[in-house]
Amino acid sequence: MAFVISLFQEPEPSLAKDNLTVLYRPFHNSDPPKLHQLWHQCALGPNAAEGFSCDVFELFACSQPYWDPRGMIVAQDEVSGRIAGFVHAGFAPNADQSGLDHSKGTICGLMVHPDFRRRKVGSELVRRAEDYLRSKGAKSVVAGGGPEQNAFYTGIYGGLDPSGFCMKSATWPQFFQSFGYNEPKEILILRRDLVRSKDPVNAKLLRHRRHLNLVITDRPTNESWWWFVRYGHLDSLRFELHEKGTENIVASGQIIGMDLYIPKWGVRSVGIREIYVPESQRRHGYAQALLLEICRRLKGESVEVVEAHVLPDDKVILDLCNLAKFEVTDRLITFHRLL
Repeated sequence: MAFVISLFQEPEPSLAKDNLTVLYRPFHNSDPPKLHQLWHQCALGPNAAEGFSCDVFELFACSQPYWDPRGMIVAQDEVSGRIAGFVHAGFAPNADQSGLDHSKGTICGLMVHPDFRRRKVGSELVRRAEDYLRSKGAKSVVAGGGPEQNAFYTGIYGGLDPSGFCMKSATWPQFFQSFGYNEPKEILILRRDLVRSKDPVNAKLLRHRRHLNLVITDRPTNESWWWFVRYGHLDSLRFELHEKGTENIVASGQIIGMDLYIPKWGVRSVGIREIYVPESQRRHGYAQALLLEICRRLKGESVEVVEAHVLPDDKVILDLCNLAKFEVTDRLITFHRLL
């Protein structure tokens, strides 16, 4: 358990404010317990899971089929041997999500222990991450990954998806813009409190309930390789609204379990994604009917919070979430730079 590591560690020497000598090296097989401890010491913000085991950290950070230890660069104090921080670089998926696009680099994770901050450790980690990405063919890099683009940490960072860096954990804009990254792009985190909120009621929704059936399955349907390597370790369900009689699908969506956040948030939470309505069925309120029906079913399963990630300029999805009583609770941010 994570709390055992932090409570029973050996006393460590105090750090001098000068003459710091840091070794920057690739990941070693003995690193996971130390990196797991660092994760819990860095105050990564409200959208980072905590209280999970080292095995969980290894699963979500180091077990992907494209894992490259050279992409995880560790900073270590040569005097004390302490881990000062690490950066994790990877790549976005290709167009059909069947593999990686090595021209599109990402900085998937970056953290520096509080004792080593403001001492250029983070700056050197970013520089070395860029060098690694450039050596593998990257033409650009997105710090934070972005929606559906981060190759690691799905399930333990960002909530539903590690769509960017948590705004409340650090002064990310000042840090990355000092390296020539562009203005940050935001990803909105919207949540609905299923305990306190009430469903909207209107004639159209009541009519839909009489004429539609909800079908739930735990079998992934036509999912890509990228979906399986990122969400395959998590619980998921697919919801479909079918017309009675014809069985035509008028709306569909997917939920992803977020149980690893229970120790941090104290409530069961679920993420919802891929709300889709066939073009011929749009403008009939089917998406809202599906979203509300999903929330109703989840509430019956003792889920208290439902989360979605939405780009600020996606007015259609924002309006849908607003009608379904979702509210913006936080923001994740990404930064882009040409290499």
